[in-house]
Amino acid sequence: MPFVMRDSEGRVAAVYREKSAGAEEYLPPSHAEIVDFLGQAEHIDKPSMLQSDLEMIRVYEDLTDILLTKNIVMLTDFPPAAQEKIMRRKRLRSSLSAITELLDGADEDDQELL
Repeated sequence: MPFVMRDSEGRVAAVYREKSAGAEEYLPPSHAEIVDFLGQAEHIDKPSMLQSDLEMIRVYEDLTDILLTKNIVMLTDFPPAAQEKIMRRKRLRSSLSAITELLDGADEDDQELL
């Protein structure tokens, strides 16, 4: 690593771990162009990226539930550490569901009064 793909002006446009079509030129990780290219990543809106990560976690969690429910994968297919995290998250969501239902119900009651 890294192999680079260049844009039409010859600037590094993408960095790949392995050689691939359009990215056959190898540059050492310490090369100035690689350092500059990776430095641009510092300008990414980090709060937006964090929010996107949090939203995707919920998607992955729901996907895991679907796969487990349909017996496409079994809990035991996951490594023990992942099994523990899945079960901990299920317990946490389960314990919070009563609170969520209460809050959702309160909103409905408030709307009836209006």
